[in-house]
Amino acid sequence: MFLRDYINWANQIDEYQEGPKLANPKAWGYEKLGKVKFPRLQIEDPTPGDEGYSSIRNPILVKWAKHTWPFLKFVDAKIQIQTPGQRCSPHLDFLNDYLENVCTEEPELYDREHSLEKPGVNVWRMFVALNDQIEGQRFIINDEDWHWQEGDCIRLNNWQALHSTSNDSDTARSIIKITGIAI
Repeated sequence: MFLRDYINWANQIDEYQEGPKLANPKAWGYEKLGKVKFPRLQIEDPTPGDEGYSSIRNPILVKWAKHTWPFLKFVDAKIQIQTPGQRCSPHLDFLNDYLENVCTEEPELYDREHSLEKPGVNVWRMFVALNDQIEGQRFIINDEDWHWQEGDCIRLNNWQALHSTSNDSDTARSIIKITGIAI
């Protein structure tokens, strides 16, 4: 299918309902990218979400991400805050909204062959931990727990790796999510 068809398909499905059916538990889940220095930002007035976390967008984050990963284009970055008791159910990141925005800027991408098994764009979905993990905070990728310390960065296989998060601690968990396309 073409990327245009993929976006249309992904717009019609529920990633939390279909993701577990389409995930590939044998695919690579995540790659550790090492430590990353990140800007210190005030984490206040997050926008509540319905996916198990709140978020904060800040242009400083996008500028930092572009500088840190200069090989990425169409960079997006936000802080996700998961407060005690919140959960994000197992899902895949189909990225239909993100890809629609990218294709608006580069319409020729609509005509690329694309599937979950053979993506037509080299998306990098990364996470950077803003704090050390504490007991009760979990980030599970293809049934494997990611254990982190402040500054740890991973790249997620968003197309095939089923992932979820939960926070059963008494402390909010903050993480930066970065998305871009490698050129």
